[in-house]
Amino acid sequence: MRTIDNFIGQGSGVDSSERHTRGSIIARLERMPRNAMQVRARLLIGLATFFDGFDVITIATTLPMLIQKWHLTPWAIGFLIASGSVGQLFGAFLFPSLAERHGRVRAIAWSSGLIGVTSIACGFAPSFAAFAALRVVQGIGLGGELPVAATYINEISRAHGRGRFVLLYEIVFPIGLLASNALGAWVVPRFGWQAMYFIGAMPLILFVVLRRIVPESPRWLAERKRLDEADAAVTAFERTAKGVLAPVTNAEAFEAMVSRHPKRSVKDLLGPAYLKRTLAVAMLWMTCGFIQYGLSTWLPTIYRTIYHAPLQLALNLAVAASVLGVLGSLACALLVDKVGRKPIINVSFLLCALSLAMAGVCYTMSVYVVAAFCALALGFLASGFITAYVYTPELYPTSIRAMGCGVGGAWLKVAAIFAPTIVSKTMTGGNLDVAFYILAAVPFLAAITVHFLGIETKGKVLEQLEA
Repeated sequence: MRTIDNFIGQGSGVDSSERHTRGSIIARLERMPRNAMQVRARLLIGLATFFDGFDVITIATTLPMLIQKWHLTPWAIGFLIASGSVGQLFGAFLFPSLAERHGRVRAIAWSSGLIGVTSIACGFAPSFAAFAALRVVQGIGLGGELPVAATYINEISRAHGRGRFVLLYEIVFPIGLLASNALGAWVVPRFGWQAMYFIGAMPLILFVVLRRIVPESPRWLAERKRLDEADAAVTAFERTAKGVLAPVTNAEAFEAMVSRHPKRSVKDLLGPAYLKRTLAVAMLWMTCGFIQYGLSTWLPTIYRTIYHAPLQLALNLAVAASVLGVLGSLACALLVDKVGRKPIINVSFLLCALSLAMAGVCYTMSVYVVAAFCALALGFLASGFITAYVYTPELYPTSIRAMGCGVGGAWLKVAAIFAPTIVSKTMTGGNLDVAFYILAAVPFLAAITVHFLGIETKGKVLEQLEA
């Protein structure tokens, strides 16, 4: 396999005088067709995101056995689920900060290495305390990988078809959730809970190879005034495009576009230019965290303890919910460039809220009825959740894009810390219907917030969206 260095200095069909401005870098990215290097980047970084999803949901498939092994109380169960989210909260700030300073690809590689090492360690954890501590450390990597990966994939995409390109990459996250549930349903009863964590160590491979075979974000390099490196990175993509590239004719227009906007800092996330966007992002990601962690991680345990379903049935019902999550994400990927980001988010969240409310109304019925409404809720949530990964990076300029995504991810983790405890308290108090109503209120409020405070970004160059 050729490395990035093989592409540098081979030429790109662009006159050398046109290469060394930020505007020309953007112009070359925007005229670039889909190419093999983009596919490589999407697959490899998608693999990191796949195992991010895999490791996040592994706790759900292993939780019933961990409860039995360590005789966990409801409080301890909630603490164990939330422990990973505490680490992810720190990671959501740490790795985007590293990405702004040292590059997107390096930050993704570092987070992947941390995920892999701690996943192996979890499999050898001798006690509940050690396991919970390792979950915190692993969470730092899990919390940092997703926002940086979403930033990178957005930055190597052009405006035309960006939503579909990004979301066909992001769909690997719900596939990771599905794979974890499906594999866990087969592996855990046969080989024990430790096996899932050993499988989750695969991101270690990416730590070794990612920086050698995937180019750094040209937009980030150009924004940092590392224009020679930005030129080489764009050339790495251009060299794998089929056919003759169209000439660059609009570099000056892009240069004028970026020169109109001042360089932003992290404090601008809460400044007048971006405050409404940041509030919309906060509510969007809080909702995803609240439902994902407040519902998904609890489902096998709810089916087993409340409805007395056998372990295999409880795990199988959770797999069915993950299937709808993948289908909802795929439908979103096909529609997002046609109908826009905001309509997808708003309709998805409203239908998610309705499904959760119906689960509350019907909670005294059979486990299959409740499981059906929960599966629908997670399917609709997945459509809105996956759209957040293309929508959030579009709302911020390159200088703070990774941090903007990280702050959004941090709100997800804050919600994830508290949501399991809320479900635990209502469930142990015999008020499962109240838990469903609380969960339903969150996506309903999010849909209203995004509708009034969010902007539509469909079909626009990233630099056009700077405030």
